[in-house]
Amino acid sequence: MSKVNVVSAEVTPRLRLQLVASQPIAKGEIIVQSCEEEIQDHRTWRTLQLDESRHLRNEFLNFVDHSCSPNAILDVDSLALVAIRDIAADEPVVFFYPGSEVELSQEFECNCGSSDCLRHINGGFYLTRDQMHWAIDKKYCTTFMRRQFERLLGD
Repeated sequence: MSKVNVVSAEVTPRLRLQLVASQPIAKGEIIVQSCEEEIQDHRTWRTLQLDESRHLRNEFLNFVDHSCSPNAILDVDSLALVAIRDIAADEPVVFFYPGSEVELSQEFECNCGSSDCLRHINGGFYLTRDQMHWAIDKKYCTTFMRRQFERLLGD
């Protein structure tokens, strides 16, 4: 069974649910702890990629939106969504989708409002070389995706 720490699902103005911090969350703190039973062998629009053949489906992670300036990342080794910076109370929990997926099941136009916004979001393999370097430097990608980017970049 998953464990959720200091977050709640709230309805956005666009009538979508999102995961929101119900109290401050410190950098490095686990936000959602998943378990092995939530791993499956196929990708859907509601899963997160762990490696070449495993995908995580967790009901709470369904509500974590994308941002080009994320505050959380999936630690694939511990199956935990972890804060990568301090998150204020009432702040949505967001992560960088291309930093966790080779290819998304559904690409979309991004309007996250970040000064780093990429505008069009698809999987990590659709990023440019500069964007892959940027994602690695910012630590916005999982260990699996970092290895994939490093392999593609050949640096």
